[in-house]
Amino acid sequence: MFQRVAVAVKPPPAVARTIRKIALFGSHGSSLTDAPWDDPSWEKWGHASARACYARTLDRYFDLHSRSVWTRPGKNGPAYLAWLASNTVPIYMQRRHPDVPASIEFPKRRILAEYGEPRPYFTNHVAWMIALAMTEGVSTIGLWGISYSARSEYAMQRGCCEYWLGRAAAAGIRIVLPEQCTLLQEPARLYGYESHDETTGKLVEEYREKQRLFLTGAPGSTQLAVPPPGLLGKIAEEEKNRPEWAKALGGKTNGQAAEGAEA
Repeated sequence: MFQRVAVAVKPPPAVARTIRKIALFGSHGSSLTDAPWDDPSWEKWGHASARACYARTLDRYFDLHSRSVWTRPGKNGPAYLAWLASNTVPIYMQRRHPDVPASIEFPKRRILAEYGEPRPYFTNHVAWMIALAMTEGVSTIGLWGISYSARSEYAMQRGCCEYWLGRAAAAGIRIVLPEQCTLLQEPARLYGYESHDETTGKLVEEYREKQRLFLTGAPGSTQLAVPPPGLLGKIAEEEKNRPEWAKALGGKTNGQAAEGAEA
């Protein structure tokens, strides 16, 4: 006759998030001076091509562009290639390159397997770095020199960065953003409750689309600054290549065309 035997089953080990703080660095100068450069409790990660903006050598560098990008004449120059050949700090790249001795293949497949749902949404380096930090079980992520407050390429990257900050926060990770950072701060008013004028019913100024370039001053400021020449050239190139349906708007900027089409 079959007899059931009691078996002692050990519970799965408790997983505790480590006390580990990661500082992610970009090249936007507004908050880099306030970064924890002299605080050894922060690990420091940043983009390799922005290394000249940093007060000290970082713990990890990232350049996830293809080889054709970082070797392209005029992109970073021979000084960058020379630095890649002599750098001894781990640098994450698409794959290991023999001529970049410190290069490490970025674990893209592992990250997509864990965080690729509901869709693989990665439009910037910061998103990949946040996801990597999440896979390593960090407790705190801070951003310095990262704002994505420009139009053009950065407009697409801003939403993705805020998406990954939300995923990290939902995973129990503490998010640290300096006062100068506009991420997760614009607009500050609650939609529906504070987004429309009580008298006219129209959108308040904070919710109107602005042709922002680089914002200056305190968070929420609408003061415009002149963009750098490189960005001006990119904007001019994009305007030249606008599709026919966009040109049919009569030469209006996106901000002008959207005015009056308030949601």
